[in-house]
This record gives sequence, structure tokens and C-alpha cells, in this order.
Amino acid sequence: MHNKIDVRGMEHDQAFTQLEQMIQAGHSGSLEILCSGKEITNELIGVLSQHGATCDVLVAEEGQTIIASFSVQSVMKQKSYIVGSDTLGKGDDVIGSKLMNAFFNVSSEYDQVPASVFFMNTGVKLCIEGAPALEALKKLAEKGTEILVCGTCLDFFGIKDKLAVGQVGTMHDLIGIYHHQTEVITL
Repeated sequence: MHNKIDVRGMEHDQAFTQLEQMIQAGHSGSLEILCSGKEITNELIGVLSQHGATCDVLVAEEGQTIIASFSVQSVMKQKSYIVGSDTLGKGDDVIGSKLMNAFFNVSSEYDQVPASVFFMNTGVKLCIEGAPALEALKKLAEKGTEILVCGTCLDFFGIKDKLAVGQVGTMHDLIGIYHHQTEVITL
């Protein structure tokens, strides 16, 4: 389970109290904490570590986000993604590319990961050497996600020799996902 708290602008005591209440309530899984300063971020990480959490920090202009994990990594056994493009959403390809890369970078920070991700059409370009989300996809694979990349699509774009993560997949693999998974999400 994923929980989120926002301690931006709070006094340190208030932030610690809110964090302690969340921990005492027995919430397991991951906890996302929005912080405004490095000092409070480091102090909260200290508290989380005392409670056995592993923490990653994402830094943005508006502050830091702590992703704290209280349980072992797990694979969402019955959930798979189908990625048919190297962009996310309809409209401008520049922002679509940034959104797709952000999706995989953030996804790789969570404990729960999908059982598989099947890349096809221009989505295969996310799995080649030099792709912006490549490290995030490798991290997902390390956590147990099966990465499948359409061989026909790699051949079509002439990039099969640049595949840097995952294994070459076929239409049989794609159909197998649809037949065996409880939930299939198309991006």
C-alpha cells in the first residue's frame, strides 16, 4: 500500500508528529513524504531508518520527496503494462517523451513492480542504448519485472542490435500477457 503525507511548511515537531502517527498506524508498503528543505528531509530519513525503512529521495524545484519502503520488494503478480509508444499521452511529442521517461523513473522507485512490460511500435525505442529511461527499466528488471521488446518492431526500426534491456518478444508473448494477466494496462 502507498501512503502520502505533505510536511512542506510545517514546523519540525509537527512534521515528526505526523510521520510518527503514520508509522504507528501500521501502514506498510511505501510512504511518500513531500518536504520543503534538505534539513527536514535528512531528519525524517533518520526517523524512517530507525523504523526499518529504506529511503530514496527525489529532488525537484519545489522540494524533496522521500520514498520510504517498509517491506520487501514484491512483484504485482497479475499486472502488466503494454507500451506502444515512446511518448505518454496525446499531443506534443516533446512533453509526451518527458512524461514517459518520468513514468518509468518514478515507477522504478516503488517496491511493487509490474509482472511484465511489453514494448512495441515506437515504445521499443525506450529499451535501446542511450534511451533516457534505460536505467529505470534496468532497475525494474532487477526487481523482477519481465521486460519484453517486440522483435518485429526492433527490425522495422533497424535497432535490434542496440537493445540494452529486456529480451526480444513475439506476438505469442503479447497474447500470452492478455490471456494470463488479471490486469493489463496500455500506455
